[in-house]
Formats: sequence, C-alpha cells, structure tokens
Amino acid sequence: MKRKALGAVIAQAAQAGIGLLLQILVARLLGIEEYGRFAILYGVVIVATAVVTGLVGDSLVVLERSQRSIRAGLEAMLLATSVVLAIGSFLIAWLTGFSDVWESALFALALAAFAVEEIVRRMLIAHMSFVRTAITDLSGFLVALAIILTVHFTGTLSLAAFLGGIAAGQIVATIIGWFLVPRDDRHLVGLRGADIAAVWRYGMWRGLQQVLRPSLFTVLRLLVLAGAGLTAVGLLEAARTYTSPLILVIGGLSSFLFVRFADQHKAGTAGSVREADRVVVFLVIGTLLMSVIAVVLIPWVSPLLFDVQVDPLAVIAWLAYGMSVAIVTPYGALGAVGGRQIAVFLIRLSDTILAVLAAVVMLILGAHPSTLPFALAAASMLGGVGLRWLVSSGGRPEGTAR
Repeated sequence: MKRKALGAVIAQAAQAGIGLLLQILVARLLGIEEYGRFAILYGVVIVATAVVTGLVGDSLVVLERSQRSIRAGLEAMLLATSVVLAIGSFLIAWLTGFSDVWESALFALALAAFAVEEIVRRMLIAHMSFVRTAITDLSGFLVALAIILTVHFTGTLSLAAFLGGIAAGQIVATIIGWFLVPRDDRHLVGLRGADIAAVWRYGMWRGLQQVLRPSLFTVLRLLVLAGAGLTAVGLLEAARTYTSPLILVIGGLSSFLFVRFADQHKAGTAGSVREADRVVVFLVIGTLLMSVIAVVLIPWVSPLLFDVQVDPLAVIAWLAYGMSVAIVTPYGALGAVGGRQIAVFLIRLSDTILAVLAAVVMLILGAHPSTLPFALAAASMLGGVGLRWLVSSGGRPEGTAR
C-alpha cells in the first residue's frame, strides 16, 4: 500500500509538473499579461475536465464497469459530455470576443482531448497503475513541448500555438495510455443498452463536486480581472502555480484513497474514519514543512520560473488554501464511496459559495488580490469540519455507489 501511495503521488506529480511547466512556458515566452489570458482559458479546461472526471471517471472506479450496460453507459456519457463541453466552450470564447475563431477552435479541441485523456488516466488509476499513468502524461507533454518549441524557433509563437500543441499532446497521450491499460479492461462495447441512468445517478454528484474547486479558481480569476486587470490575474496565478507542488502531493494521495476506499466498499468493508484521520495528520505536517521551504525559496525560485518575483503574501495565502485541501479531501473521498455523495457535494457547494462571497466582500472593502486565497482557505476548512462530521456520524447511504 505504501508503494502504491507513493506511485499515486508520482503520477500526480507528473501531471501537476506538466501543468506547471506549460504555465511557466507561457509566462516566459508570451509575457505575464498573455499568461493571465491563458490562465483563464486553461482554468476552463480544468473545469470541464473535472466535470468529466467526476461524471465518468469516478463512476468507472465505483460502479461495476465489467457489466456491459455500465460500460456502454460510461462510453455514452464520455462522448456526450466531451462534445457538449467543447462546443459550448468554443461558442463562449468566440462570441464574447475573448478569443478569435481559430484560437477558440483550438481551445475547444484541447478541452475535448483533455477530457478523453483524463478518462484513460482514470482507467489506469483504477488498476493502481500509477507509473503507467505518469508515462502517459509525460508522452503527451513531450509532443506538446516539441510543437511549441518548433513554432517558437521557426515562427511567431502565439497562444493559439500553445493550445494546438497541448491538444496534439493530449491526443497522443490518450492513444499511448489506452494501450497501457490492462488487456482485460481495454475494450469498447456498442452503445445499445447503455445504462446511462446508473452512471448519471452516481456520476452527476461527483461531477458537480469535482467542478467546484476549479470553478472557484475561475471565478476568482474573473473577479480579479474585473477589479485589477490581467496583470493582477497573472501575478496571482503565478503565486498559485508556485505552490502547486503542495497540491500535487495531496491530489495524488486523494486519488489513491478514493480507489482504496472504493475497493474496500466493493469488498463489503467500510473505509475507516481513523484511517482518514491519519492521512489528514500526515498531510497537515507535510504541508507545514513544504510551506516553510516554499516561502524561503521565493526570492530565488520565482524569478527563475516566471521572470517576476511572486508576492510572498499571495504564496502564503495559497499555502493556507493547500492546508485546507489537506483537511478536506480524505473525508470527501470516504463519504463519496460510501454512498453519501449528495451530502458531500452539498457541503462542498456550501463552502464554495461562502468562499466566493467572502472574496467579493474583501474586494469591495479594498483588499489586495494577493489576500483573496485566505478567504478560500477559511471556507474550505469549514467544509472539512462538516465532512469529518458526516463520515463520523454514519447515516443511510444514498444508494447508487454499488
């Protein structure tokens, strides 16, 4: 179990590291203002991917995908959601004038490619094949990097070129990842008889929950954009990206815990609140140690990465938010696989709304954008307390995670 947990962290590190490197490339090659625009588009991609992750990815882990009707339902749901999200994102980016038609089309393609590749990743994660998951992500990144650098050295690099390179990389990663999935799980079925209802009953709540955090980040970016401009968005995003190694550790262990708790549930045993408590203590201690290191290294590392020095206050605020994530995620995973996904979602929705309201009030009162993540952290920690109470109190499951 320790080796698998380490593998989960490595897989998450690969994915987060790739995201970090892509954002560093944008900031260094296109400038901090264009990085602010990329952060908004990339944030939408993450939101859309989160929808598909919860709706399809978590469902394939918890539901019996060996049943033909369930597998067909998962395929149908993936097809429908990725197409609808891609078309909707294209229209919004183009019609609002945020991007031109070509850039919007590449943005939509990248979004759909991210969604499909994420499900292939989730299939590997369901088998706890974390090293193969990392190989999948790295292969896609190398393709994207090759395209981006080729355009940079032979032509005029633009945000559209970044989006095109990312889309191509995700497509390649999907193909490679598919062939790394164990043979007995590497097959597609026809859509006839698809049990979309079963996937929807469970996945809807997980999809809604998964979208809360990236949606919160997107709303925060838009609030800062409206109140302080693109440069402020870029600086705040740079501070968040600087602290992303902390979130990758938490995210990796969260993926591992979700699969572990789901396997225990299928085997007829319940995940332990005490086990979740131990993970929280471990994550909190690790967060504190990593936070100290991150703050000390700001003057040397941030100019190297982003060509600007990030605001230390913004870094500390994002680290506080990372601490809150460490408190929330183990209890959320335990509650979701135990059939209480609706209650988990409602608690997370409540703390997300509270975070947005707190950020709006802070901006109205004249707070600096760098302090806004403190509001997110406080609201998230309250959500963690609610989730701890939920999984401790027991209660009747909501009945679709079987």
